[in-house]
Amino acid sequence: MPAKINRSVKKVATELPYNADAEKMVLGSAMLTRDYCLEVLTSLEEDDFYLGRHQLIFRAITSLNERNVTVDVLTVAEELSNLKELENVGGASYLAECTNTVVAASTLSFYIRIVQDNSVLRNMLKTIRSIDAEYKNEEIENINDFILDSENRFKESIEKRHISSFISTKDIAKNAEENLDKLQDADNDNYVIGLSTGYERLNQITGGFKPGELIIVAARPAVGKTAICLNFAHRIATRSKKAVAIFSLEMSKEELFNRFLAMDSAVDARKINSGRVNSANEKMKVLNSIKNLANSKIYIDDTASIKLNDIVTKATKLQAHEPDLGLIIVDYLGLVQVASKGKGPDSRQEEVRRISLALKALARELKIPVIAVSQLNRSVEKRDTQRPVMSDLRDSGNIEQDADIVILLYREDYYKSKENPAGNKKGGKLTGAEKYELAKEQKEKELGSEIPGNASYTEVIVAKNRSGQTGTARLFFYKDYVRFEAPTKEWEDAMNAISEE
Repeated sequence: MPAKINRSVKKVATELPYNADAEKMVLGSAMLTRDYCLEVLTSLEEDDFYLGRHQLIFRAITSLNERNVTVDVLTVAEELSNLKELENVGGASYLAECTNTVVAASTLSFYIRIVQDNSVLRNMLKTIRSIDAEYKNEEIENINDFILDSENRFKESIEKRHISSFISTKDIAKNAEENLDKLQDADNDNYVIGLSTGYERLNQITGGFKPGELIIVAARPAVGKTAICLNFAHRIATRSKKAVAIFSLEMSKEELFNRFLAMDSAVDARKINSGRVNSANEKMKVLNSIKNLANSKIYIDDTASIKLNDIVTKATKLQAHEPDLGLIIVDYLGLVQVASKGKGPDSRQEEVRRISLALKALARELKIPVIAVSQLNRSVEKRDTQRPVMSDLRDSGNIEQDADIVILLYREDYYKSKENPAGNKKGGKLTGAEKYELAKEQKEKELGSEIPGNASYTEVIVAKNRSGQTGTARLFFYKDYVRFEAPTKEWEDAMNAISEE
């Protein structure tokens, strides 16, 4: 049983909350045994103690421990004496008094928590008072910015309350066994451990998008990086029945919705955008797609130049409102605004570092995957081969380090003319895009008409996968429909036949 102690806090209007008895017990324990000392030092910081003399004692204990000197009443008294602070803490007699209140090992954590809770409460109240003072004494130019900044400061003030401790492998093993049972009971024919991407080959490579992952999707402009992310969103929302949040910094919500309409209905996006859906069949398809999308849980925020703090705050609020939130997409990383920490503006590398770290932290906190769209450097276009690699990522160092999965898109027709791509070369010497064009030509001859959709052969390259393999998934990008589809068996057979010629 814990020793009797008053857990109530001081409530004097001019004073912040603290518990002097708990602080005294914790410090006394730290001066008794090394095990107690290490538990206190790894759980608390100097600012967690309210009374000045308790902060000085903790500082002396920390200094002794860092120098690998035995911590007890005598050594702490000597350290404080050297610092000219012994009398300020009440002398050696007060140190001895602290050790007289020492507690049992089984209850030390109880009193450490009391000190922690009071520290968090003080930080919270100081933040509230600071926000109130700013509101009363300073001119507020933008109320929304003031609210978001205040909300983030309040969140930071209570973060310490959620610091986790070590977990033994024994406890982890229990969770792993339960997770394994769940995976065995689930339908894993498509190799999906996390959230299905909607594409079988991509699932085989990635295992799906897993909770807590930061996924980077990158390509040169107009290759299809936004489009493939919208396809992920559409398939996850309509097939997996999960909610999806999209932060669109370049396109309006109306533009995105029209893209979803084209994708869902397989009606030319140009007709939808111009309002020229004239045939009864196409109009019925579009109307059905409007209903389908209305019933899906896709949330769009099209705030241009949105701030990083806004993304974190809005995503957290959305999950509280929509617990089934399965994916967050940020399109794109290069337009996210970051408030400078110093007097001058941060470098772009520092901004990218802060953005990628924040998005990774968001993914872990909400326990869902976060996709961030990124650009590739122009240097990719100057090489003999334009197939991208991770070093082509703009400001790549931080992105490469923080990302769990990096997906790069490559379309050969983006760089090369498609006129007579096959020429007189044998099938085995053709590139992927050239094989695709030849297979398409043969298929169109069989059909007697062009294959609709203005399709383009696309390589979806998984260049990094922290928890699995890397590799390439082949998809066709039907540009008119803003839609990615996996090759059918007939396409695969045609491609294989060409390779054997």
